[in-house]
Amino acid sequence: MMTPHEQDALEIMHEIMRRGCCDLHLHTTCSDGSDTPAQMVDRVRGAGLDAFAITDHDTLAAIRPARQYLGQLAAAGLSIPRLIEGVELSVQDVVELHLLAYFPQGGSENLQPFLERQQKERDTRNHRLLQRLHDLGYPIDADQFMNTSDDQTVGRLHAAQLLVEGGWMPDISQAFKQLLSEGRPAYVERVRPTATVAIQAISAAGGIAVLAHPHLYGWCRGQTIVNPELLSHLSRLQKAGLAGVEAWHGEAAPDIQREVAAAGRALGLLRTAGSDDHGQNKITTTMYTCETKRTDRETLVAAALIRGADRSGRSTWLLTRRIPNGKHAGLWELPGGKLEQGEKPGQALRRELFEELAVESEVGPVRHVLSFDYPDQRVILLCLPATIKGEPQLSVHDRMEYKTAEEALRLPLLPADYALFEMLKD
Repeated sequence: MMTPHEQDALEIMHEIMRRGCCDLHLHTTCSDGSDTPAQMVDRVRGAGLDAFAITDHDTLAAIRPARQYLGQLAAAGLSIPRLIEGVELSVQDVVELHLLAYFPQGGSENLQPFLERQQKERDTRNHRLLQRLHDLGYPIDADQFMNTSDDQTVGRLHAAQLLVEGGWMPDISQAFKQLLSEGRPAYVERVRPTATVAIQAISAAGGIAVLAHPHLYGWCRGQTIVNPELLSHLSRLQKAGLAGVEAWHGEAAPDIQREVAAAGRALGLLRTAGSDDHGQNKITTTMYTCETKRTDRETLVAAALIRGADRSGRSTWLLTRRIPNGKHAGLWELPGGKLEQGEKPGQALRRELFEELAVESEVGPVRHVLSFDYPDQRVILLCLPATIKGEPQLSVHDRMEYKTAEEALRLPLLPADYALFEMLKD
């Protein structure tokens, strides 16, 4: 259960996303970015953003200088964007995950004791990394590596920079490919907190926990039907207190973004947008602008999977045909309809089945989620198993029939339903 403070923070984040023109995942020189906090602010202003979040790895060091610089700009009569205090945490789950902690009302310093414990683990790992590089014949200077400015989180990037400066590697990319990436000779795993522990720490500090770039964990397929694995992991983390998911990430393809956005909407999670900009240190993504397109018009629809069986025992599904006039006239579809404001999927589907078929129903949890782009809108289709009580009576349709998936695919269906019946066929 969220505290009133957390609920307020979550609503602020929702409002920022509704307005758009934001970038909520940025890195500075305080971790592994190339821009100082002041330079980052200048770039944000140059991009015309209304809001931004600095989310350096395991450190809040950039927040104070960024705020000071914003204050100087405001004192000079210049318009300034809203800074959301943030930090990116590496945590252990089924795989290594990254969490973004946001503090839209301030108070990120409450997380500092947790971050200091993580810094000790990072220091231990850095000593082991240094020793491994020496053993492999790359004697980078220990003082240069370990005694970086207090405002920086030291890690593999800094080792890569020293390898380049020492002439052992042609560039940072090769340093990672040959030595520092996971599975390479100099890689050293770091002890990380579990996702649950980190989410609880963020919540206790008054922050909002968001899962960063889920496509990097192998949970996305970029298809019309949302990968059940993605839904399962997000739902599991949501039960641990996860408040949101980074639906729009700078390195995610459009079909991946659509899939993650659909999963987040289906689960009622905050959906954030972040480029993961690292300045010159990462050329595969760059800061968002106000022109960056994210969400199209969306409609959330609940559809009933009402199962029957034909004479041979094969599963059939109740389909209804739209009346011959109006939108999508004459097309077949699963019974159901749009969710109204504040409705849960099961609640909406029970209402729709009563309105459309004049039957009471028992509805199970969401089984499948689909995302389909029509010319005028994006439909996110939530498919829920349902059983009905009594004989259906048609009101807004002119026919209803039970069909196997193969038979359904031979009917003129609503476009979004074809992928579902292809899956049910298998």
